[in-house]
Amino acid sequence: MEAVPLLLSLGALAIVSMDLALSIIWNRRARYSWSRTCIVFTASLMGAVVAFVLAQYSSYAFSGQAREILLYIWESLLVADSTFILAMLPFFACWIVARPMHPAEKVLSTAVACIYLAVSVSYTVFGLQVLSLLQYLIWAAVAAYCIVIALAFSRNVADKSVQLMCRTLAIISLSLMPLLILTCIYAWLRDAVIAVVAMAYSIAILVFLFIATAHQESASADARKEPLSSEIIQERYHITDRELEVICLIKKGCTNKEIAYELSISVNTVNNHIANIFGKTEVRSRIDLLNLLQEASW
Repeated sequence: MEAVPLLLSLGALAIVSMDLALSIIWNRRARYSWSRTCIVFTASLMGAVVAFVLAQYSSYAFSGQAREILLYIWESLLVADSTFILAMLPFFACWIVARPMHPAEKVLSTAVACIYLAVSVSYTVFGLQVLSLLQYLIWAAVAAYCIVIALAFSRNVADKSVQLMCRTLAIISLSLMPLLILTCIYAWLRDAVIAVVAMAYSIAILVFLFIATAHQESASADARKEPLSSEIIQERYHITDRELEVICLIKKGCTNKEIAYELSISVNTVNNHIANIFGKTEVRSRIDLLNLLQEASW
């Protein structure tokens, strides 16, 4: 039984390695501004899985003081990487559905990650099971928040594969809920369940990247045949419907105040939309944006 978590985590490592390779390929082909975030996320996930595998192997293959030292090293790396992933999850969820994070959300996300780090360090030092349970509860709360964001705003994304990914992750999360509840009751199941959870999400990400890469190949072939339409521009850069309206008004030469009047929104909201558009299309000014649209024959 001791070798089961190690074997499961090795399987998760193999899958997440493919995730990282495909995310790099997808970034080079799709060139979405947020696809680099996907690379950072999968690389961080891979680092956490590697640390978990090493911890499981050290626990299985070593004994005595060597085992204690190695476990301390790998668990420290796992805690650091897990904290980074926890802080990044809300950002990644908002990026993938083209939803800008509110400044208060950014502060809260960072604060939750810091709390998790403090709890994890305390658990390493004192070994209290209540602290371990608190770790899982923090992860569950952040994961639930990300799933709600993904489901609520997935319609903002024109890419159907992203919408499918959001729904798939929600289904996986609900399916894994009984296992996670069992880990709260039976602590000895936690290592195996962690490996199963990592494998499940890694497989979902892998399938999404396969679909997205194939879709990008098809889109690239179509793009070579005819000029890009507004729908393709919207899909390529993850532009929301509201941001597309702002772009259309920018093309007409409207100022920010005129755009605010036309759309019945505040000037600050217009400024935020334009900043998001610049970030997604990787331009620095209106002129650069207009040149990009002209090159796309739109």
